[in-house]
Amino acid sequence: MNTALNRMFRWAAVATLGLGLLSQPALAQEVPANEFVEKFSNEVLADIKARKQELIADPRKLDALIDQKVMPNVNFRRMTQLVVGRPWREATPEQREQIIKEFRVLLVKTYSGALSQVGDQTLQVDRLRARPEDTDVIVNSRVIQKGAPPIDLAYRVEKKDGKWLIYDLSVLGLWLVDSYKAQFGPVLASTGVDGLIQTLKTLNTKG
Repeated sequence: MNTALNRMFRWAAVATLGLGLLSQPALAQEVPANEFVEKFSNEVLADIKARKQELIADPRKLDALIDQKVMPNVNFRRMTQLVVGRPWREATPEQREQIIKEFRVLLVKTYSGALSQVGDQTLQVDRLRARPEDTDVIVNSRVIQKGAPPIDLAYRVEKKDGKWLIYDLSVLGLWLVDSYKAQFGPVLASTGVDGLIQTLKTLNTKG
């Protein structure tokens, strides 16, 4: 993974982890997307800070926390489809599932590494500039840390089956989907979907 994308994930993971506490879909219907992000992000940040040494000491616990609390709140199919682009339409159902599976592993591993960066950060979320009935919105926010400049974050979220899901995020204007699309585009162009699957497997094996 390139340095810029790795740095982006480091900060994005700090805030995105907060979406993992949602367990009742009805809550997503009762609050706007920005309130949803703010409430649960800060709650999980507090939980991570309290368990930081334990989580860092045992990578399996890190992976489990992310897999159980974060990943169910990400629309992997849509995110993966956007990253792959046009070749997604030509991929077989089996190839699509393989890409989603390997991409999920890659994100879990990346977030596990980013957890070590959690310190005294808090998340401030802007007022939502959207209509109450909108189901696909951008939530703007920033990570605040004492002695450091704020880090601007934005989330593309959608309401699917009554639940808010992330399908893209940005740090300082750099969108995750665009970054991965640029990274994997040459692989798709030269070796196709099978080449992308093998590349993802190789990245996951290397950790």
